[in-house]
Amino acid sequence: MKDLSLVVQKLKDKEIQIDRKINHILEQNPDPFPFVRLAKGNKLLELIKMTLQSIEEDNLIQAGMHIRDLETEGLKLDL
Repeated sequence: MKDLSLVVQKLKDKEIQIDRKINHILEQNPDPFPFVRLAKGNKLLELIKMTLQSIEEDNLIQAGMHIRDLETEGLKLDL
C-alpha cells in the first residue's frame, strides 16, 4: 500500500471536492431534485469517512476494502 499520509490527504481532498459538488448540485437544481447524484455523493462521503476511521484505527485491511469500494463507485484516487 502507498504511503498512508498520501492516502489520507487524497481522501480528505476528495471529501472536500465531493462536498462542494453536492452543494453545487443543490444550488443549480432546486427543483426537480437530482436524487441519484446526491445519493452517490453522500455514499462516497460515507465511504471516505469509514476509510479514514479505519486508517486511524490501524485497520489497514478494512481501509483497503473501503478504498476498493470507493473505486467501484467511480472515485479515482490516482494512488
